[in-house]
Amino acid sequence: MKLGTLKTRLLSSSMLIMILVLLITGAALDRAFQSSLLAAETVRLERYFYLLFSLAELENGQLQLPEAMIEPDLEQTTSGVAGFVFRGDGQQLWRSASSALMNDTPGYQSFSELWQPGELIVQRASAGDTPPFLAHFDVLWETEAGVTIPYRFALVHAGESYYSALSAFRTQLGRGLLIAAGALLLLQGLIIGWALKPLRQLARALERMRSGETSHLTGHYPGEIQQVVNSLNRVLESESRLRRRYRNSLGDLAHSLKTPLAVLKSARAPQSAEAYSQQVNEQVERMDQVVKYQLQRAVSEQNSGSKSQVPVAQTLERLGQSLKKIYRDKGISLAIDVDETLMFVGDEQDFLEIFGNLLDNGFKYGNHQVTVSAQLQGEQLHINVDDDGGGIAESLRSSSLERGQRLDTSKPGQGIGLAICADIAAGYQGQLKISRSALGGARFSVKLPGTQRRGDQA
Repeated sequence: MKLGTLKTRLLSSSMLIMILVLLITGAALDRAFQSSLLAAETVRLERYFYLLFSLAELENGQLQLPEAMIEPDLEQTTSGVAGFVFRGDGQQLWRSASSALMNDTPGYQSFSELWQPGELIVQRASAGDTPPFLAHFDVLWETEAGVTIPYRFALVHAGESYYSALSAFRTQLGRGLLIAAGALLLLQGLIIGWALKPLRQLARALERMRSGETSHLTGHYPGEIQQVVNSLNRVLESESRLRRRYRNSLGDLAHSLKTPLAVLKSARAPQSAEAYSQQVNEQVERMDQVVKYQLQRAVSEQNSGSKSQVPVAQTLERLGQSLKKIYRDKGISLAIDVDETLMFVGDEQDFLEIFGNLLDNGFKYGNHQVTVSAQLQGEQLHINVDDDGGGIAESLRSSSLERGQRLDTSKPGQGIGLAICADIAAGYQGQLKISRSALGGARFSVKLPGTQRRGDQA
């Protein structure tokens, strides 16, 4: 039988153990019952010996027993009991009337060759399906002259009562053990079914999760299984976060490459081929950095990369120059009011990602003007990006920071730029807020810790 399920394995092993235990129990009970029957047989035969001893008399140096016995079993030929008396040399002196029909009369040597005076010896014959019991008691009888004469008193008992009682007991014992085995097997099946019920519940929970009804394992389980369920839920949660991070990283990668690709697309060959090549190489290098940065974020739990000192004003100016080329036809005016000594301590790609998206948003939705201002408060950098566009309604400001939320579907985009900015800022324990700009459009306020002035120690 193929043990393909836990229930089958448990039932099979339980059945084997149960059969072994029942066999041992049956053998022990059978042996105990046989011992009790043998003890009863010994007591019964001992009673006959004492009767013979009381009736025996020594006359003229010869042991005499009455011809008629007061014990019916020693008189009736159907009693199954026969008595004998032998001298020490093996000569038979007396036999009971009950032995008249015996075909094979036992002799002195039929009982035992050993002379053991004063001790009752009971044994069974070795031949036949129901061998009789043979018992003898050796005595030393002393005459009046002080001479001791050896005699052997012997009894033969057919033992039919012993064998019939033993057979009846074994029949009842076999029936009882079979009933007990069936009851135990049924009970064991119920217990195993009850014990494995949490596993069936777990299988149903896994099926619900596979079909999409739930995202994690639900239900209450015994302590041992609950530990497994909790571990599985943690693994599933981690795997879900990993898949979400990969998915977000792919979206972020595509979004981050948008600006360098737009710059390349709008690039026009200047009079100097060297200048044109430098412009292209700069954007290709930027794209290479973006790819490496997003791949690093995809496999790392940390949102922030390696730390370095990033010049705030120069980096914003570089981003502005790239965006002016992309939105050349709109003629957007960019004003940057940032202290030249301000240095952001963090990953340059993070800084470029945040303010590249915010400036791109200002250029895309602004009409004529985009301004950037920065202040240092303690070790926290506050940067505001303002535009003179239509702005963002207060009821939509919170949702606009969520991935995939596009407030203006008339313009191209994936709706993840602001969400990327908010995620990166949160990675630095900072924040991104949206409010109304003094220019009439939207203001994006970014707070980033870890800022210092040029020349200070990081």
